Amino acid sequence: MRSSVVLIIIGIVHLSAYAQNENPHAYLDPCLSFEERALDLVSRMTLEEKVAQMNSFAPAIARLGVPEFHYHNEALHGISEAPGGVLARATSFPQSIALGSTWNPSLVREVFTAVSDEIRAYNNLGEIDPSMWSPNINMLRDPRWGRNDEAYSEDPYLMSRIAVAFVKGIQGDHPTYLKTIASPKHFVANNSEFNRHDGNSEVDERWLREYYFPAYKACFQEGGAFSSMCAYNRVNGVPACANDWLLTTVLRDEWGFEGYVVSDCGAIVDMVENHKYVKTGEEAAALAVKAGCELNCGPVYLDALVNACKQGLISEEDISMAVERLFLGRFKLGLFAEPGEVPYSSIGEEVIESEEHRELALKAAREAIILLKNDENTLPLSSDGMKSIAVIGPNANKCRLGSYSGIPSRKISVLEGIKEKVGDRVQVFHEKGCNITFKEKINFSPEEWIDPEEGEDEVSQEQIYATAVEEIEFKMLYDDYLDNTKESDEVLMARAVELAKQVDQVVLVTLKGFQIKLNWEEENLPAILEAWYTGQEQGHAIADVLFGDYNPGGKLPVTYYRTEDDLPHIGDYDITKGRTYWFFDKEVLYPFGYGLSYTTFKYSNLTVNAKEFSNAKDMEILVSLDVSNTGQVGGDEVVQLYVKDIESSVIQPEKELREFKRINIAAGETKTVQLQLSYDDFTFWNENTGDFDIEEGKFEIQVGGSSQDIRLSERIEIMN
Repeated sequence: MRSSVVLIIIGIVHLSAYAQNENPHAYLDPCLSFEERALDLVSRMTLEEKVAQMNSFAPAIARLGVPEFHYHNEALHGISEAPGGVLARATSFPQSIALGSTWNPSLVREVFTAVSDEIRAYNNLGEIDPSMWSPNINMLRDPRWGRNDEAYSEDPYLMSRIAVAFVKGIQGDHPTYLKTIASPKHFVANNSEFNRHDGNSEVDERWLREYYFPAYKACFQEGGAFSSMCAYNRVNGVPACANDWLLTTVLRDEWGFEGYVVSDCGAIVDMVENHKYVKTGEEAAALAVKAGCELNCGPVYLDALVNACKQGLISEEDISMAVERLFLGRFKLGLFAEPGEVPYSSIGEEVIESEEHRELALKAAREAIILLKNDENTLPLSSDGMKSIAVIGPNANKCRLGSYSGIPSRKISVLEGIKEKVGDRVQVFHEKGCNITFKEKINFSPEEWIDPEEGEDEVSQEQIYATAVEEIEFKMLYDDYLDNTKESDEVLMARAVELAKQVDQVVLVTLKGFQIKLNWEEENLPAILEAWYTGQEQGHAIADVLFGDYNPGGKLPVTYYRTEDDLPHIGDYDITKGRTYWFFDKEVLYPFGYGLSYTTFKYSNLTVNAKEFSNAKDMEILVSLDVSNTGQVGGDEVVQLYVKDIESSVIQPEKELREFKRINIAAGETKTVQLQLSYDDFTFWNENTGDFDIEEGKFEIQVGGSSQDIRLSERIEIMN
């Protein structure tokens, strides 16, 4: 028998009157385009009515039959916010960073199709409006950012694929009507909280174009996102929400964006009070609207835009154009159509937290879990012959969902999941083990708030062995709960380490929002699972992985560093100074793309359709390889393809992810994986030409299981 083992753990305007009215308003004419109808409707408004529509809570205009509209809703990983507060019931899927860990865009699209079904169901009940201030696609370039849990990856390609899947899922695929409106945020280079309202992100145009922009560009050009949220910070000296280059030159003129931009909440007043960019609200409001920010979350537009117009700081035509863009969105949502004309009007309440959605939440949670360490096949566990298991941790008996979460009616904690898994044949104990200490919490739903507990925070011997009985097998699981501050996370993990040192064998399961230091744990513990915040079904998913009913296949969407001392200051946005796997040149704990399995995979037979390409812009590079499951159980592998520029005359990343596929392979099976590259996969932003170019020379195509686990490679040469 083993000695001690530890598992640480709106309203609708009906058009019937149109046919009865000999002189109908054009905006009610279903034969006209949405653009024509929006133009006509706005032309009938007074200046004051127009300005009132430019607030996130837009009032009704009774004389025109315009209902009130609330833009401020969130759907980061399920519906979270509504005008009346947090919704009582909605499916909670894994948090964003966990969805990034699935490396499965098709799954993410399926998830947000389900989320948008629930949004439309509530909309059809008259309870919310289908406008969502999601997804957050600020790059996860630094683990110290307190909102890393809200986005998907440190890599722009992976971020783009997941973000586009989000947008397509939540906005739907109907050729005429939008299911909801997505607002990718916060545009752009917004990754530090210490200077949240007055910071300036200084970034060379090249790295804006290559690193910070790609996910946004993909959301608008591929995903068709109809809105965007601009950021609090300045970008190269100009506030993002008044940055004409960002919001007009790039977003509209270059990328073809036709929707509307909303400010982050309070960003317009920041221009006066914190950035000191202008002196008055009138100046701030006028600059923002003229730059391309049509909607304000905050009071400034309401307080100042009419006066700004009267003062000549902005024309009424500029205001009208902004309001037309806002109403174009509402027309696209079908809010001025007969219910039967809108394909989503029949979605009923039964979809909300349906069994199908719960099963999808479980599937997503399973795919998100990453096996970081598994010495001597410690996992999976077997309940055969197991007498007892102790689940220990301050949140082991709670299902923490993370920021921007609704309140599902069913949440499965790790403790509950393990109890269900082992049944009556194994005795399950639970002990808190240590307290949680934390500072400030932001962006959490009311049900997520917890009060700091009084008393001793130190771990005592009595706490450790409170559930242990002599001569029985003792297993413990502890978790850690990250509450948006790195300091609180480190405090809790320190307590957990003290627990781990008191017993013989530990399996660590971490429940948190982003990567942390796990140096001691990696050196001393036999097995580690990264579970993130994996939604309402996290307890079931974790138990499935622990006991081998699901083989973990998630991969890290970020780099795990050994110490923050190896990183630049969080306020420095120059990624060439050692950020992400692109430019970090020191030893890491776990590399980008890393994740183990209960089986093993062999890569072989890499082929490329040609070794030399003379017409770069028309080239198609076809990459093929075989992947074999050489173990005893089936499992998922994420095949990752990187491109390395070998001969560049300018600084280049060490390598860049350019394609990937998550595939399931049965034990003993071999699958052929085909990947494709094109011109864009080899370009860089040439600051001399102001465009993306390819520099002639040699490139290396690398294929493997992580950014550092390159199994196969092939060199090619490209000539312009």
